[in-house]
Amino acid sequence: MDWNKPEVNPGKSPTDRPLPRGLEDVSHLFLSRAQPERPAPQIPAVAKPELTVALRPCPLQSREQLVTLVRKQPNALEQGMRVIDTNLPCDNLGSIEVLALSSTGQLTIIDVADGTSDVLLVRGMGHFDWMVRNNPNVRRMYAAHMINYSLQPRLFLVAAEFSAGFQSVARQVSSIQIYALKYHAVALAGGIGILFEHVTT
Repeated sequence: MDWNKPEVNPGKSPTDRPLPRGLEDVSHLFLSRAQPERPAPQIPAVAKPELTVALRPCPLQSREQLVTLVRKQPNALEQGMRVIDTNLPCDNLGSIEVLALSSTGQLTIIDVADGTSDVLLVRGMGHFDWMVRNNPNVRRMYAAHMINYSLQPRLFLVAAEFSAGFQSVARQVSSIQIYALKYHAVALAGGIGILFEHVTT
């Protein structure tokens, strides 16, 4: 036997052979072991601080400022509303400031107070009457729009305050859908903001 050659057992791999005496006691220090998977550390969610904003009421510079806002942001009055015309003349009844369509295609007359809410109610009902009496003309004027003429026009009235008399009369008018919206002007860093509040009639 050649003592210079290591003995090879074809049935065993080099890693299966017993370690020399003395190394068995310390082999665990050198042999690599599969480390158990550790769960990822749970990072506690950081609660977002609540934002509180103090709003300060302020007067509008002009009525036209409110009318312009309604024209540009009809969704502030109702979701899905879109403007189809402005300043529509109605003979001697003055102009309908904003004519819009609801999301279901219903014509909506929007009038803004330039005096007391009682005067606004009379003006809005006059505009409604003009729209009904001139239905053939209205159909021709807005033929390009998908209007549901099976629904009669409705009335949105916007004012800073609504009197008890206004609400009493509006409750008795069952032939017209009347929506009273009270506006609140508030001072913001970039200018003036308007909040609309539906008033129960």
